[in-house]
Amino acid sequence: MAQFDVNGLRRKFPAKKGTEANKVREHKAKIKAIAREFERKKSELTGGAPQVKRGIAYYAIIILGLLMLGGMVLSVCGKGGRQRIERSQIMVDRSMDNLAIALGRYKFHVGEYPDPKEGLEALAAITPAKKGWFGPYIKKVVKDPWGHDYVYDLRPDGSPVLYSKGPDGRAGTLDDAMPKQELFDEAFRDTTWTNHWVPYQLRGILVAPDEKTRREWQEEVKKY
Repeated sequence: MAQFDVNGLRRKFPAKKGTEANKVREHKAKIKAIAREFERKKSELTGGAPQVKRGIAYYAIIILGLLMLGGMVLSVCGKGGRQRIERSQIMVDRSMDNLAIALGRYKFHVGEYPDPKEGLEALAAITPAKKGWFGPYIKKVVKDPWGHDYVYDLRPDGSPVLYSKGPDGRAGTLDDAMPKQELFDEAFRDTTWTNHWVPYQLRGILVAPDEKTRREWQEEVKKY
């Protein structure tokens, strides 16, 4: 029986490059390359975001963007969100509220507010200036926290005008401060501060200690 030298045959007839398996692999590689090129072109045409390799520069840009966004948020919060209320603002609000109440008590006794020519000093007077006076209503007149005099005047209808010119010292600007308007009538809504004492023009008239009692008495009077 004839014998074949397999190794000799392999040397004599070496395998050609590009066998069937190699051809399959090359074909698949070409298909993948075509697919990648297709996706890239599709991304360019449709405006899609190209793939980015996320290296150190990528994360540095992300961190910088977050810091900038945080700064913008803090800036907005500082303008429209919670703000620290300055001590001077608290002081001016309290001072004007007390002055408004004192003016109401002055009117409760005298029947009218102090004349603008007398000014707020009329509230601190220690001797009666008008009939019915029962002061003083404040210890002394002080300036606002920024060293300016409080502005006091009367409107044509007799209602009081009271305000602080604020830090800039100029009237009619946005930093002006005013008291709560209802405090001017506080002395009439709640007379417990008088210890049941009434001004001369109201003697013989029943004065209710508060608004609730006044309404109850009015309803009681209607029955008769």
